[in-house]
Amino acid sequence: MGIEFNVIILNMIVLSIAYGLIYPYCANTLKKISLQDIIAACVSLSVVGSVFYASGAKFSIVWINVNWFWFTLITFIALELPLFIWYARRYHLPFPSR
Repeated sequence: MGIEFNVIILNMIVLSIAYGLIYPYCANTLKKISLQDIIAACVSLSVVGSVFYASGAKFSIVWINVNWFWFTLITFIALELPLFIWYARRYHLPFPSR
């Protein structure tokens, strides 16, 4: 599980920088966080893509083998959701009402 571990660590680093350093100063609304989350995901995908694009490397998620793009995106979202919930509660983010 070497390459999977490297991608997960990269995602954790990107999210730690985003939620620990950038968002507390630059993101006080849901719209700003959403836009900056897209940028953070693109950074992670760009770094992983620069290494594994056209390499044919397979990554396994439980029982499924996927390529680098889907593995990076799925693990990024899985790691990001708990951080977002924590951040929203910590900084009292207003959610739009219906």
